Order: sequence, then structure tokens, then C-alpha cells
Amino acid sequence: MIHRSPYPSVPLATEPLHVTLLRESQEAARKDPEKAAFINAFDYADRISYRQLLGVVDTISAFLHNRGFRRETAAVVLPNCWQWPAFFLAAQKRAGVVSGASALFTDYELQRQFLDSKASLVLTGEESLDKVLKASAHCPLIKTILVVEKQKGNISGRKTFPSHVFTWEQAMETKGSPPADESIHLDDDLTILPYSSGTTGSPKGVMITHGSFATMIRIYAEHWRQRLALVLDKDWDMEGEHRNLFLPFYHCYGMAVMICSLWFRATGIIHSRFEPDTFCRALQDFKTRYLAVVPPILVFLAKHSIPSKYDLSAIEETIAEVCRRFPAVRYVAQGYGMTEMSLGTHFPDLTPKIQKMAAVGKLSANNEMKIVDPGTNRLCNIGERGEIAFKGPTVMKGYLGRDEATRESIVDGWLHTGDIGYVDEDGDLFVVDRLKELIKVKGLQVPPAELEDLLLSHPKIRDAAVIGIPDARAGELPRAYVVRADDSLTEQMVADFVKEKASAYKQLKGGVEFIDEVPKSAAGKILRRTLRDRVAQRAKL
Repeated sequence: MIHRSPYPSVPLATEPLHVTLLRESQEAARKDPEKAAFINAFDYADRISYRQLLGVVDTISAFLHNRGFRRETAAVVLPNCWQWPAFFLAAQKRAGVVSGASALFTDYELQRQFLDSKASLVLTGEESLDKVLKASAHCPLIKTILVVEKQKGNISGRKTFPSHVFTWEQAMETKGSPPADESIHLDDDLTILPYSSGTTGSPKGVMITHGSFATMIRIYAEHWRQRLALVLDKDWDMEGEHRNLFLPFYHCYGMAVMICSLWFRATGIIHSRFEPDTFCRALQDFKTRYLAVVPPILVFLAKHSIPSKYDLSAIEETIAEVCRRFPAVRYVAQGYGMTEMSLGTHFPDLTPKIQKMAAVGKLSANNEMKIVDPGTNRLCNIGERGEIAFKGPTVMKGYLGRDEATRESIVDGWLHTGDIGYVDEDGDLFVVDRLKELIKVKGLQVPPAELEDLLLSHPKIRDAAVIGIPDARAGELPRAYVVRADDSLTEQMVADFVKEKASAYKQLKGGVEFIDEVPKSAAGKILRRTLRDRVAQRAKL
């Protein structure tokens, strides 16, 4: 059967998201010129008001105009900071596409994303400048690098820069009136280009249009208002809220939470990194009543050993432990989504009297869902497990330059998630397993195929397979199974090779094991289940 949302439809976006956000920011500044838009969680004196934010957006937009940036892609390699949303809004005024990347990426990983996204401009921080310069040296399309300094007008240890590198302070010296906004076609023009591995494979650019993302935020904001905030407190002050923004902005989830802070004219407390004491202090000082988290943060709050795997059906005990430890916490509820849906398909709903901790809730407004047998594509019945698929106005346009991957993921308008789940008689979705092979390390995605490609570039490795093994703290850790082409190769040599090329969370902390042959199907696909069974059998010994 086809499942439809029980919630009233939300009007589709009729204007680009940045137009709405700038209008709300102007209203916030009109009501209180000094109202803080964002505050640095590590230094409360470091803040920017809505009035100041609007001025910065206009100035950076003028800088981008002077640099010839128009309808191009800008890569953002920057930890969370107020310059991130300011730049996002400025780039949108130039009809630019923003493609976020982790500041933890190596130059190898950055170069790959710069080339794939066809970025012409990079916004980065002082800490990442060297690797951005190294990566961009192989990217001829990059014409401008903009650097956020730790101290205004000063990059420690540097006195000169290449002519295409500018500091944020220099950009803020741009004179003249801001240029007119570029026209935008909601259904065709891209707004963001986040990278995701989809159900399998190496990272791919997810093409999210202005119409899809603006509609997604409308759905999310309306759901949050009606089925969370007003349930908790019928007099909830949206504008008086202080939202802790610690989820990385380069992720759709973190970006959406940040954007909703502007949408509601609230104040965002920005965490450039997750530091436990700072995090807890901010929750206390700003009297946080609502917190958007990922599973590892729940584990941190509960100080409870987590299940061996991060599937959502296993989180029930962790949720219960949080409630036991913190009696003032009234609700802990789950949601579900993916980058390819522009964010989420299921959001917490506190209106039901009975909360099902293991469920991710009911389908969000404007969307359709079906559960299908992965082998036959037959529609599954209530309570029957199968692959989850979605259709709706927030489905991605496709994967950039990956027509085949797009066709595999979107079939007749239905986005196939690679996740296994079922719907109960109340319409609640339970996610119980995943077809996809991504390894989740502290909530971060590690695609096995990416590490396998890297390993196969080593001259002493004939073949390789990577899986995630259970870890009590991280959820999973990558482990490599390697077929040697040269007997002199050691486990440490393999680990060091990956350490040099990959981000810290992608490294082989689950170990390296040499095998005679990688188990594969007749079609040549790696049989990861065989390797996982091998790990499970050893754990029983």
C-alpha cells in the first residue's frame, strides 16, 4: 500500500529560502536592532545582531559580485561560526550554489569535492587554509579563496597571500551599494550541493533545488511549531528561544536547525566543535528547552553504553536512560530522513498521548511513502518489512554528474532509501536495518567504497573490503580486510597509508586483517555480510 501523510499539506514555497530569511531578519532587527542572531558558545561576547548580520550579507554579496561570482558553486570548508550563515545568504543573493565540506577533510578529500562540484570559490578558516591551498592548486576553476581569520585582519604566520586569496576583513571593506539579487527559478536552480554516499558508493553531490529546500524548511518549521513547541508550552516564545547549534552546518540536518533559528527570529548559540563542558554550560546558561541531536549526543547525556549498531530501533534503551537521568526532560523523540530528501521525512510529534520510543513517527506533510520487497518491488503490507521509498516535493533533483546512480535511486519518481523498515497499524514507521553499507562513526558517514578505492591505490594491495565493526563509544569503526600483493606489507603500513589520506573518523581504528580472498557474489559484489558474520562469530568465542 501507499502511505500518505496524516498531516495537513503545507503550501509549497513561492520564493527562495534566503528571501524569506532576510525578510524575517529585517523584522527582527526592526523590533530590536541589538537582538543577537548568533552567539559564540565559547565566548558569549562574540556575537552578531540581526542588524549587523544584514549589513554583512550585503557587503559580502557585493564582494562576490566584484569577484565575478554569479550562478557558480562555492565550497565552504569551515567549522560552525556566524560567518557560515552570513556567507550562505550572500551567495544565495548571487544565485550561487553552496557546497559544504568538513573542515576535518584532508587535502585529498577536498580536492575531490572541489573538482566534482566545479567550485569556483572557497570559504575557509585559518586552520584549513594550507590544505585548501594545496587542494585548490589542482582545481583550475577556483578563482577566489576567502579566509575567516582568528583575529581580524591577521593570519598567524602569514604576511603575503596569492592574489586570489582574501581575508574576511578585506572582503568587509568592499564599498558601494549591494548589487541587485539574481533571479532564481525555484524548480531548476540549485541552492545547496551537500555530499552524500547515497545507499552505496563514494560521495556524490546531492542536487537540492531552491523549491525543494525552501519547501522542506516550511514543512519542518510548521511541524516543529505545531507538534513540538506548542505541545510543550502553548505560550512558547519562538523569538525568545536560544537554539544550541552544534550539528555541523555542512550537513543538511545541522543547516536546517541553523536556518530555523533565523526563520523564527530566535538566537542561535553556535558551537564550532562539540566540547562537553561548553555544551553543557550553554544548555544551562541559555535555559535550553529543545535540543536537536544525533544518537551519540544522547549517549553522551545518558552516559550509557550504546547498542552495537546505530539502527534506530535499538535506541529505545538509550532514550529511556536519558529520561531516568534527567527527570526534567519530558520528551525524547526520534525523527528520520536523508540528504536526498532535502532533510527529513519523519519528525517528532508530541501530540499522541503514548509515545513509541522505537518509532520515528508518522510521515511528514506533503509526502508519500511505500515499503517494498527489495527483491520483487512488491508493496508490503502493514507490519511487513521492506525497503523504504519516498515521493514528494522535497526529493532531490539527482546526483551531480551521476546519471546512473540517480536512475538507481529514483525510480518512477520514488526515492529508494536503502533502509529497511515497516509501518504499524497506527501509521508509525520503524527503521530496523539498512541495505546501505555506510559505516556510522559517531554519527558521521564513512562509505566503505571510498576507503576500498583508496586501499586499492596502494601498490602492495591486490584487493580489499571494508566493513564497520561494533564499538561501544563510536557506534562503529572501519575495519579493512586486505589481500596482499606483496608479503612485506604489514597491518601498520596499511593503517598509516589510510591515516595519511583520510580524515580521522575514516581511519582504520577497527583494525586491519589480511585474508586470502575477498568474498564476492557471482556479480562481483563484495559480500560484506560474510565478513560481518566472521566478526560476530569471533565475538562469541
